[in-house]
Amino acid sequence: MKRKYLVLIIILQSIIASGFAGSSKNVRGLWVVRYEMLTPQSIDSLIAIANRYQFTDLFVQVRGRGDAYYNSAYEPRAEGLQSDFDPLGYLISRKGDNSFRIHAWINVFYLWSSDSLPESQNHLVYQQPDWISYPAKASQDSLLSLRKGGSEGLYNSPLLPEVQQHIFNIVDDILSKYDVDGIHLDYIRFPGKDFDFHPWIRHSFKKAYILDPLELKNDKENFVQKYGYTGYELYYDRWTRFLQDGLSDFVKSLATKVRNKKPDVIISAAVKADLAKAHLYYYQEWDRWLKKGWLDWAIPMNYTGDNIQFLERIHMMFNAGMMDRILIGISLFNQSDTSVLDKIADVKELSLNGYVLFSYKQFMQDKKLQKLYVQSNNSQE
Repeated sequence: MKRKYLVLIIILQSIIASGFAGSSKNVRGLWVVRYEMLTPQSIDSLIAIANRYQFTDLFVQVRGRGDAYYNSAYEPRAEGLQSDFDPLGYLISRKGDNSFRIHAWINVFYLWSSDSLPESQNHLVYQQPDWISYPAKASQDSLLSLRKGGSEGLYNSPLLPEVQQHIFNIVDDILSKYDVDGIHLDYIRFPGKDFDFHPWIRHSFKKAYILDPLELKNDKENFVQKYGYTGYELYYDRWTRFLQDGLSDFVKSLATKVRNKKPDVIISAAVKADLAKAHLYYYQEWDRWLKKGWLDWAIPMNYTGDNIQFLERIHMMFNAGMMDRILIGISLFNQSDTSVLDKIADVKELSLNGYVLFSYKQFMQDKKLQKLYVQSNNSQE
């Protein structure tokens, strides 16, 4: 009952906001993780699946962890990839008359995730260790052990000018060599609220606001004694805004460069589905990026098996606006087939622009889901 109530409320919101519920652009996307594109045969299978089930957009991961699944001028080839094989180039060469769009998916600031470090000495971990993002309690000597310490992994520091220029170079390299339909940005965020205390960023903040943000973070009690709770809240807000604005400025610059080079390329980003957490934990103001026109599409990763929570997050998105450029990310790895189909049905009932499934691997392996997916599409035509 609560699920139906939420659907009704969201439909009413969309009617009030636009005058009508709106017609869906009917995007049916797949996120394709890099491991599924290691051979020509695996890419041929991907194309066959995309055609058979009428997917409109493929988001193919060509930069995973500071490595390349294409012929890069800036980063080493990915481990396990044949030396003479170019996955992105092969996929584009095989597209032919197929109607799906190809988006080059890059993990922007995510650098490494395995316990063992990269094999290639050309990797940024070795070449530019001073670019790595700092947690509040870390030294340069301890950064490379972050993964073993339970961290999500190593990130490049998002606000460093050298890091940003490196990403500009990567995107320009892809657009110069490959006829892609889109650039898809993932990990376009900070690692979390305990980052980024990189020395350069601390210096930049201190230059603008006098105080070292580490004092704010690591010694709250002493900070409050010196400046009061009002002072603490003021500086915490300034620190949050400093990181949010810095990341947003990067997105703006990247969008400008892409559109100057290839105006028709779609710029999209996989983003946190909970807007409040996106802003405060990851400094990711993706609703602002949409409103400013820096993104064409935002794809919130609404990866929950709970149908009520799925709709509550969409309700929050409606409150933020810009639903005409939001696609909904739906996970396959943590819920039943029927739950997945319920969420796809919700997207269609709400007349949203479409959805992207994570990921191709689960869809490819799940024959029952494939059958139900076809039945669902046929029943709604």
